[in-house]
Amino acid sequence: MTMTVLLAKAAAMALAQHPVVNASCRDGKSFTYNSNINIAVAVAIDGGLITPVLQDADKVQPIFCDKFGSTLQF
Repeated sequence: MTMTVLLAKAAAMALAQHPVVNASCRDGKSFTYNSNINIAVAVAIDGGLITPVLQDADKVQPIFCDKFGSTLQF
């Protein structure tokens, strides 16, 4: 299991414990609290950057996170 997978899972677990942090500000005044925990990992490629997203990362077992990361081949 890679360090990236462990950090992504740890971030998802922390967001599940502290849902107030999993919010977004749309208009500069009000916050929207998100019920889903999705983790994006930035990956540099020639000519740009992509960010694959692990949907519902708090519910995914770490072994599946590792398989998600290992399928990213460029």
